[in-house]
This record gives sequence, C-alpha cells and structure tokens, in this order.
Amino acid sequence: MKSASAGLIALLNSDTFIMADLITLTLIDASVYRYTSADINLIVSGNTFSKSLKFKRGRIRLVVGVEVDTLDLDIYPESSNLIGSVPFLQALSRGVLDGAQVLLERVFMPTWGDTSAGTLILFSGRVSDIEFSRTEARLQIKSDLELLNVKLPRTVYQPGCTHTLYDAGCALNRASFAVNSSVASGSTDRIINCSLAQAAGYFDQGYLAFTSGALNGVKRNVRVYAPGVITLSYPLSAVPAISDTFTIYPGCDKLQSTCVAKFNNIVHFRAWPYIPVPETSI
Repeated sequence: MKSASAGLIALLNSDTFIMADLITLTLIDASVYRYTSADINLIVSGNTFSKSLKFKRGRIRLVVGVEVDTLDLDIYPESSNLIGSVPFLQALSRGVLDGAQVLLERVFMPTWGDTSAGTLILFSGRVSDIEFSRTEARLQIKSDLELLNVKLPRTVYQPGCTHTLYDAGCALNRASFAVNSSVASGSTDRIINCSLAQAAGYFDQGYLAFTSGALNGVKRNVRVYAPGVITLSYPLSAVPAISDTFTIYPGCDKLQSTCVAKFNNIVHFRAWPYIPVPETSI
C-alpha cells in the first residue's frame, strides 16, 4: 500500500495537476545524485532535482509475495553529465553504479515548481544489471527483496573457508596487505606490467584499484599474477598510461594451507578441510 499526504490526496482529487518523475541515485560511497523528468529543476523537501539528465523508465513489475520486483531505467546522458568528475557513461564502465540504491518518486504539482504537495514513492531498489552503448545506458533495478536470495543454511560443512577475505569473520585488516605499484611499459588493457616481485600466485584472486591517471578509481579482479606481470579477469576500458599508480591486494583460495602460509590467520579459519568428498566410499 502506498501512502500520501493530505495535501497530495486533495490535489489528486482536483481537476488538474502536473506530474514529473524523480530519481535519486545513492552510490555505495554515499554520494547522492538527483534528477527529474521535468523541464525545469525542481526543489522537493529541500533537495534539488536536476533536469540535466534525460531518462525514461519502463513499466514497474510488482509481484505479490516474495518474488523480486523490477524496474527498467533507460538513461541518455550528455557529455556534461558527470558522476564526480567522470562522464556518466565512462563512470558506468568503471562500475561506479554497481550496487547503487535507486529511489523512484512521482511529484504532483498544481503549477510548475510548486512541490508542496509532496511525492509518491513508486519504487525502491538496487542496480542489478547494466547495459550501455556509446549514447545510452539501461539499468535493471531490483527491489530489496533480492537480499533475501541467500543460500540456507548459511554455514555449510566444507573444506573451503566460509569467510570472505577481510570481512568481520576473517578479521584481517585489508590495509595491512595493500601494496602500491605503478604501470610499466608494454602494458595493455588486460595485462599490467609492473615492478612487483612477490612470488607467483600471491595476488591471484585479489584485485587492484588505480589511484591516478585516466583510470583513477577503476577496480579489476586479478586472474593470474607472476612477478612483474598482472593478468586481469576482464579488460579495462582503456590502456593505462606508463607510471599510472595502483594499489593491489592479495586474494585467497580459502584453503587451510593458504590461510597459514600467506595470511598467518589460522585462528580465524572456518572450514572443515578433512571432510571426505561425497564420492568417498564408507
């Protein structure tokens, strides 16, 4: 059931009113961007919604029960539309909107700019899938019911550790394992040459984050590491420049031997490595 203020109900019962959609994007770093489909900027509850970003929403799919509701949102950004200091589509390719919270509201006005009647919330959820081209992007947004899609029981008896590296259960401090380096010549959008000298495999399944240059803020998973060469899981949006800096973190294959030798963290190792495989005969 949707709720509305007394002023909004009175306006909806009147003969004429004007409608506009409001989109609020909240990124995982807590920065907020607000846009409206109206032809003018709107101030609603003290927040300014910009007309600068052109967007079109699809139908909202609402389902009774615990099935996940969805919303499709088509965005047509211009070069002046930025997220931080990065053009909108370029920011999408860097994963800036991954996991972002989206709030869709509709404002009803007796005259343009009069938002005193308030808004009606139409949809709330998280960005799930992103498709984009050179001129447009389509976001699929799923309701927060998607958070219920977890496997049960949460703890499974298995040989691999059930913790995620650096989470509260693992208890390791991510910053303590950060290693800084820079891009060397001969690098491509998939292979990064550098001066790192750790043993082969040390950064496998980890990730790196660029800290300067055109790719500043971009993160990629590490597929394979050998001394001086990092192979990424999937390509970058551009070839990094020589001397661009990055921070890289080691990964974990969740084995007991890795927990002991690489991280010295056996006290927090949560697995059962000596359980026989299902095919073992009794």
